[in-house]
Amino acid sequence: MNRLDWKFALVGAAMLAAAAAALALKPSRVQQDKAVFDLEEIILRSFGDWTVDPNVIPIPPAPDVQANLEALYTQTVSRTYVNSRGEHVMLTVAYGGVQSNALKGHLQEDCYTAQGFDIRNLSNDTLRFHGEAIPVTRMLAVRGQRSEPVTYWLTMGDRVLLSRLDRLMVQLRFGLSGRIPDGMLVRVSNISTDPARAFREHEEFIGALLGGMRRGEARRLLGSLSS
Repeated sequence: MNRLDWKFALVGAAMLAAAAAALALKPSRVQQDKAVFDLEEIILRSFGDWTVDPNVIPIPPAPDVQANLEALYTQTVSRTYVNSRGEHVMLTVAYGGVQSNALKGHLQEDCYTAQGFDIRNLSNDTLRFHGEAIPVTRMLAVRGQRSEPVTYWLTMGDRVLLSRLDRLMVQLRFGLSGRIPDGMLVRVSNISTDPARAFREHEEFIGALLGGMRRGEARRLLGSLSS
């Protein structure tokens, strides 16, 4: 066999190996905590100094964005809370039972951009809760006169994602065991022209939210009980 024939043989073998690997890594079953929970119940309406403001009705996203959310998530809670100082914070928590290649973690910078916002100061940060580090993404979303600092995190399986590479690594790990990971979105935001102060309020709010929940339910929002 000459060198050209060897090259064709090697290429063919590589293609067959790749196809076999893809078939072997294709998740065949969903293994999760069966999602036997109701976000409306586990996300408290009152905790610490915060309570739901019944006078504020969240504005729904554009129809195409809403359709995308419904494809990604099976449960969604959106509320606006107020504290004794009259400060308002908007909370969205969404759960998706199947986060496969077709249902990618919903990056909020993409979501806000699709709604006409200009994204500024996009960065990763870390919050602390009971001595544990929570990786989060922060950004400032601006549209006209509306200035909305946003803090959020996404989970897939048992970890928080900070990038598309994180998502691919989790999918690979689950794929090797034939499982499909579930996922959670937790987003906190408010209307403010002072992002530094707003982010401090977000941290206070998130600490109170998680601290007011039962431990197992709080862990769901952090990923460790997702699968």
